[in-house]
Amino acid sequence: MAKSAWWVWVQDVKKSCGFAPQSATPMWAQSSVGSRGARAQDLGYEAGSVPGMSEDLLEQSRAPKPRPGGSLEEKLEAVIDVFRASQRHLESCREALRRQALERRQAEGRERLPAEVEEVISGGTYLDSFLEAYDGQSFLLHSEEIVPCHEYRLGLEVNSGGAYWKGISIQEAGSLRHDVQAVAGASGLEGSMNIISQFGAAQRGAVLAWRWQHVLDAGPYDLPPWLAKALATEGNDPLRKLQAELEAVRRWEHQVQLDTCKYIKANNEVKDIYIREVLRLWPSETDHQGVEVCKKCAWVEGLDATLFTSRNILVQRVPYDDSHGLALHACIARRQVDEKDKDQSPPYRLITTWVWVQASAASAASAASAATVEAQAQEAVAAVPFKAPCGPCGKAKATMAPSAPSSSSRSRTGNGARASARDLEPGRVASCDRLSKRVLLSLSLSMIHSRVKEL
Repeated sequence: MAKSAWWVWVQDVKKSCGFAPQSATPMWAQSSVGSRGARAQDLGYEAGSVPGMSEDLLEQSRAPKPRPGGSLEEKLEAVIDVFRASQRHLESCREALRRQALERRQAEGRERLPAEVEEVISGGTYLDSFLEAYDGQSFLLHSEEIVPCHEYRLGLEVNSGGAYWKGISIQEAGSLRHDVQAVAGASGLEGSMNIISQFGAAQRGAVLAWRWQHVLDAGPYDLPPWLAKALATEGNDPLRKLQAELEAVRRWEHQVQLDTCKYIKANNEVKDIYIREVLRLWPSETDHQGVEVCKKCAWVEGLDATLFTSRNILVQRVPYDDSHGLALHACIARRQVDEKDKDQSPPYRLITTWVWVQASAASAASAASAATVEAQAQEAVAAVPFKAPCGPCGKAKATMAPSAPSSSSRSRTGNGARASARDLEPGRVASCDRLSKRVLLSLSLSMIHSRVKEL
């Protein structure tokens, strides 16, 4: 009695000090294996909808435009994580499913299994004579579609070990009972519903094995095209299919990013003629892998900096499928360079970024881009009055008169070397970090020539 009063006093003191009273935690967990709707609620999706996918996940996966910072890779990772969580949740209910398998079979009015098989299923142990009697057979205990058009099945698989175990004498084989072990669903050979696919022909025993099964007549479901295509490929394991698609997307994205310099310099979707010419003549180098990459910094002379700096422009769109693609954006920024380092430190920096975009209209936009660029170029040529040069190099206006390259003109490179005027002729890219004003004026000359030919 005194101890009980003392305990009540301790609890009162704890409450007065601000400690929350400890709530009584249940000593067991309630299993939800009896109903698919209860499991669907636990996993976050509604029963009767697309199996294994909540409405939020469906909305995210079928969104026509990726969310800010989103990509097809992130969509695949999100779907894989949800499907894997459903798989692990069902595997955690294995013991409850084993115990309830016979009851559900009887309630559904299906044919009863042999008495020895029911004894093994309910008891969880078997004799060696059971292996000899049911060698090579499998008995389905539970099947549930937790991925669209794919069922995750739990079955009892029996194998006596074949010829390898024929010559091996087993002591006390008649009375020794063995436990039924569990096998996960990540087998090297998919969906054979036989222990041979997991361990090989020399394995011996009765196991509860999880196996994926591709159900062709399931559905149809309202899935995004990229997900439906990935799940419809050959094979039984949906996680392997999605993982293979994820690896393919990563390889493709890496290859596209390696070609950044090619997209910068080749015909692209840049509509501004000055930025397009500056990017075309931007210096490049070869990295240790033999890939051509644009240099981070460069000099640009003969063009007003306000015409090409501090503008984030679309350079190129590369489609992956009908709904997704990568877009290359470029921005030329002006660096803060000390006056004493002005001749050694290039003042302009090229910043490139790849982002995922909707690719449904990429082809049409790319086709219309060339016509738009050409029209704007002709309008720009018609509006350019040719004047004498004004201002020093690097501050000259874009309305400079074209002049022939002088034999005494020079351009510095990043390492102090010099390039002759022959390397700065119109139509050629100088192998240096300084973009000459004469090279930039080659754009105006080429447009004038094309206009004269048209007239």
